[in-house]
Amino acid sequence: MRNALLIDLGGTNIRYAFFIKNTLLEISKEKIADGDFISFLTKLLEGKKDEIDYLVIAAAGPNNQKFINLTNRDLLIDASELKTQLDLKECLLLNDWEAVAQSLSELNKECFLPIKSGTPSGENTILIGPGTGLGVTLIIKGQIIPTEFGNTFSPTKSMLENFDIKDNKTFFSLENILSGPGIEKLYEEKFERKISSEKIISSALEGEKDELYIIENFLRTLISIINDLVLSFSCEKVILGGSILNALKPILMTEKILDYFLSEINPKYSQLIERTQVDLLTEDEPGIFGCLAYLKSK
Repeated sequence: MRNALLIDLGGTNIRYAFFIKNTLLEISKEKIADGDFISFLTKLLEGKKDEIDYLVIAAAGPNNQKFINLTNRDLLIDASELKTQLDLKECLLLNDWEAVAQSLSELNKECFLPIKSGTPSGENTILIGPGTGLGVTLIIKGQIIPTEFGNTFSPTKSMLENFDIKDNKTFFSLENILSGPGIEKLYEEKFERKISSEKIISSALEGEKDELYIIENFLRTLISIINDLVLSFSCEKVILGGSILNALKPILMTEKILDYFLSEINPKYSQLIERTQVDLLTEDEPGIFGCLAYLKSK
């Protein structure tokens, strides 16, 4: 088995772990600046040059197996360059939500919280989660298909109507609404006050009116998009993920929110959504487990 350094590079944090002698060691998390990425990897590998021969990186952005131009950092990851600079046998790249999909083979059922029960007729799956951006990956006939759906110019004008906000050019892509920064922008636009998404979420959980209004309509909008994806790709399994939705579990599982699965869809297709199973991935580090699964597949 190959020994490797596994990296999950998010817009805010970098998570990393070593896989040595068929054992996954402790997963750690730090904040780093974009310009410090290579020096950070170099430092991690100090003293382990004779052990580590593979580097596996999951990051947000289009992945052609050679480069990832990150959408949430000013950084271009070049697999060949890293392989040479760090003197490794191989450097493997994954899109961040491609890694989440890969992680499913490494996780057990205790890592999933049922949100909406269903009786799916197939294995096609949508994985979706708002974070620094909006991650969306499909599994169709067993094939993992990463997307940049969060960066599409979707009908944001109609989505803003959920918040009683007039069309605003700052909300030009889907993840300008369905993300942590999106929550902050929605709140500021609606209530003319600027506070962090973490504070908005915690206040909503405490029942504060304005914050709860934003969060409930955020979830309504997210479910509407999920329903569109279910219809578009005939997927009857949905896996939600990310720290935002995990923090919002008490609200996400209320009857008011769950009812949006049936109210936010063309009634002709209500049977399809009734069959759809929705689970919340509760594992904190799916990206690292996805890197591990991808390494094992090589």
